[in-house]
Amino acid sequence: MNNVDLSRRSLLRLVGAGAAATAVGGLSSACNLIGGSEKSSGDKATIKVALTPDPSGASQFYRQQFDLFEQKNPGIKIEIIENPSLQQLNAVELMFQQGNPPDVFRAQDNGFDRMFERGWTASLDQYVTDEFTSRFPAGSLDPATSGLHRDGKLYTLPLVWGKWSSVRMLLVNNAILKQHGIAAVPKTWEELEQSATKITQAGGGKVFGFAAMWNQGDVIKMFQPTAGAWSIAELGVDLRTGKAAVTDPSLGRAVELLRRLHAGKVMMPGWETWTDTARIYTAFAKEQLAMYPASPFQVNEVRKLNAKIDMSIVPIPVPASGRTGYSGQRSNFSPLWSMSAQSKHPDQAWKVMDFLASKDFHLAYYEKFGTLTALESAWQDKAAANPDQKAIIDVAAEALRRGPNPILASAGGKELWNAITGKQDLKWADTAQQSILRNQPFAGPATQLNAKLDAFIDEQIKALSGKGITASRADLTFPTWNPLEPYTPGQK
Repeated sequence: MNNVDLSRRSLLRLVGAGAAATAVGGLSSACNLIGGSEKSSGDKATIKVALTPDPSGASQFYRQQFDLFEQKNPGIKIEIIENPSLQQLNAVELMFQQGNPPDVFRAQDNGFDRMFERGWTASLDQYVTDEFTSRFPAGSLDPATSGLHRDGKLYTLPLVWGKWSSVRMLLVNNAILKQHGIAAVPKTWEELEQSATKITQAGGGKVFGFAAMWNQGDVIKMFQPTAGAWSIAELGVDLRTGKAAVTDPSLGRAVELLRRLHAGKVMMPGWETWTDTARIYTAFAKEQLAMYPASPFQVNEVRKLNAKIDMSIVPIPVPASGRTGYSGQRSNFSPLWSMSAQSKHPDQAWKVMDFLASKDFHLAYYEKFGTLTALESAWQDKAAANPDQKAIIDVAAEALRRGPNPILASAGGKELWNAITGKQDLKWADTAQQSILRNQPFAGPATQLNAKLDAFIDEQIKALSGKGITASRADLTFPTWNPLEPYTPGQK
């Protein structure tokens, strides 16, 4: 079945029925359903690489890069298996369950841990050399902080710059601010609220001062860390005490800020239903929106749509009373590439992994997508000469600090963190959204949710003990952590 053009809907049906398809439109020499078998051709070892066609243009990019790899490694053939982003993990799991796993696969963050816990990821330590380690910033592959190690061993490799996934910034249309007599970009919550209100009131329904996307409370998670410990927004727990903290003033103040903006109809209509980031960066690029909090990749998307936009990239504003916390970076990197523990060609699979962590590949990725990658040496000089990218780097330096990481600190911490993360009905985001949309106080519902979360943690500690896993509040407690300072594992 060669060069079959499968629609996304068809591909989803296949995955939902228990199958995954290879890349479309000639990206691979074959289109195989899970359960099929691709034999090596002659003396060549076929390495299956399971990935997602993300971001836009990634399908062609990966095929071109792997073609270059094959030219330099004539004994290896790479078969690309593509799955939609939301189906990737389930599809890879199915491949393992059916005895036809990929050799190299993409599994991000908690998805990687799912694969690791099933024993499907191979340790990479035997392949790592001093030369390999030297490609990354000094000390960034320390097992205690890398985010790529489990039980002291390296199991996965990164793609993006460690701060890329954590840093958030405010994008500001300078021309709109000037048009409305606003001399400077807002540095405080109060200035943001005043400026946004002024612009919306004068905008006549065509230009709005502020908007955000409500996706599991992401906008609150951008503002709250400037006023308190970032773990409160991320997990609902204060890692200084190990206790639920949904009632913490820093979270309540951030919710109230959004409640006022929404109740005053300052924000662009429909913001609370947006799930596609293109909605918000497109509105900004069309100059219908003066300010919004953004992820780094959106900067490049805005420039694609409006190269001449007069834009500032600045830190998320802080309360007028002053900053009392920073956004948190729990590890140096986020997991992305893993090697199968069941690969029949582990040495060849490692060569593919090594290529995905090479300076040439990271430079090519940076030049194609504008993403700052894990190998800083591949792009540092170019980024320094790019005003937008330099601004992103500057914002990260100003607004981001390393925080404690229960997942890496102890087995009990990992179990408790993952249990809380997976307990959807105890997340504060839905409660906060209802408060904002209904213009009702957050404090009462937050108090009830706080009690439930604390009770759940106690229940999990007992349940883990019954399974022979030692866990306690101490696994969620880092009493010496100051949210205004970077945290070092083991600090006293």
